Amino acid sequence: MDYFDPIKDVENSQLLLDNGEWPNFHDAEVHELNIWRGDVRPEDNVWIGPVITASFELCALETPCIAELRFHDCEDIRIKDFNHQNAIYDLEFEYRSRGKLPDGNEMPPWIAVRFEQAFGAELTLRCMKVEVLARREIKTADKV
Repeated sequence: MDYFDPIKDVENSQLLLDNGEWPNFHDAEVHELNIWRGDVRPEDNVWIGPVITASFELCALETPCIAELRFHDCEDIRIKDFNHQNAIYDLEFEYRSRGKLPDGNEMPPWIAVRFEQAFGAELTLRCMKVEVLARREIKTADKV
């Protein structure tokens, strides 16, 4: 299985790149975490899994910013120690096998996501797609 490369494998990654590189999430603070349950209605052939939208203050960059990411079709969501600080040590991605289809072909892999705990939130999940929604300047209201 291929190595997960955020520059290639995260949709709209160019919005977040720092001097052409995936940014450093060391000591990033989770500002907002929203979990939407999705919309699964087999009778209407609707199969939208849970979605997580998160915003982070990327503190370790030369010019700190707020990064907004979305994780699509999530499962096995685990959150621990979410509190007033929520600093994470790093954000890690890894492809994981989902097994085989009835015809023997490999299913598209999961993306295992891990917000590595520093002082606060630890979050792990599996999803099918990671997307950058925005990179924005830090304003006074973001510091609240």
